[in-house]
Amino acid sequence: MAYDMNIWFRTGIWMSQGTNIYLPADHLGYPPLWAFWCLAANRVYAFFGNNMEIWRFAIKLPLILAQFALAFAIGKFAEKRFDQKTGRKIFLFALTWSFFIYIGAFWGQLNMISALLTFLAFWAVISKRTFLGGIFLGVAVTLKIYPLIVLPAFLAYIWKNRGKKESGKFLLLACGLPVSFTLLVFAAYRWDFLYFLKTIFYWTPAFDANPVQMQGGCMNIWSFLSLINVDISQISFLRFIWIPVLAAGALYWFKKRHMDEADLNLSLISFYLLFMLSYAWISEQTFLDPLPFIFLQILGYRARKSYLYMLVAAQVLVFAFSAFNWGPFVFEPLLTRFSPGLLESIQFLDPSKNPFVWTTRGLLGLFVSMALGFFLVALAKPKFFEQAQVKIAEIFRKN
Repeated sequence: MAYDMNIWFRTGIWMSQGTNIYLPADHLGYPPLWAFWCLAANRVYAFFGNNMEIWRFAIKLPLILAQFALAFAIGKFAEKRFDQKTGRKIFLFALTWSFFIYIGAFWGQLNMISALLTFLAFWAVISKRTFLGGIFLGVAVTLKIYPLIVLPAFLAYIWKNRGKKESGKFLLLACGLPVSFTLLVFAAYRWDFLYFLKTIFYWTPAFDANPVQMQGGCMNIWSFLSLINVDISQISFLRFIWIPVLAAGALYWFKKRHMDEADLNLSLISFYLLFMLSYAWISEQTFLDPLPFIFLQILGYRARKSYLYMLVAAQVLVFAFSAFNWGPFVFEPLLTRFSPGLLESIQFLDPSKNPFVWTTRGLLGLFVSMALGFFLVALAKPKFFEQAQVKIAEIFRKN
């Protein structure tokens, strides 16, 4: 999207100047690791005579390569864990899933890399390589804080299968790497750390006396509630409800007597989806990170066609939300160059200009929440889901 690409471009300039990248009004919303790639892309841009097309290719290259790497890794993993046919199927899903291409190659969001690193952490952990798993998750968090929400799933699994010491080692690496790297960067550049803290808490403002509700994301029920004038920025309980929700999830998995690798996979999905259901600011790209684990769950560990249908339905709703949440403007650079008329014709999809689009967006946020909630229940409680299916079938037969 032009907005995000503009931030990546300016971040490269600020880095070359030594400017605190978290100080300007519109800035990077992640730890500073990605900023160094923005700097590298800026150097490539200058080397090729300030060629913007070369810059776009350079900035998105890691995202494109990450999709190929993820497809290869998850395919190899599935082939070893299940069979060759399943491995190939999951490989093709990861390689061709349109949402991956939309978020990475077109939009330019970092989730493709964080998804790859988190999957590699999963593979390392179940292969009894705790140290390597901790490094992978630590780098993922250093890139983008989002993967930190699945840390309890890894800790619970390692604790139950390898003991407290190994779990502590993983915790130290997963948290120590991002903290150490971030502090080192701020010390080296002598930046004010407070601006970074304000940045990472801007979704649920913790440093503002009178926070303002942010409307750009909210691919969940909060976008719907905003339509009926419920401002969660003024209701602390709603703003921070994601914390007790994830804590309840962590308690469930820690109290579970036994966890095998299928349970670990499901627990990772559960933390991602619970976060998406409860956090105050959820954008479309957050749906990308759980997808590799969902593929494994519905095509490998608990293969069932009904799960695939539910995933497709959820994905369609995510795309629909994006269509009414500035999503079509991801293609603005291409349309500006090759089809200005088409770009002009989609201006009506700008939610800030069209109340109908804004309302539709809010309703779709609710539908996405409902779909994800239903999907999570179906995955976590298959017997309950089967009983519900039987009862629904009986109702239809009677009618």
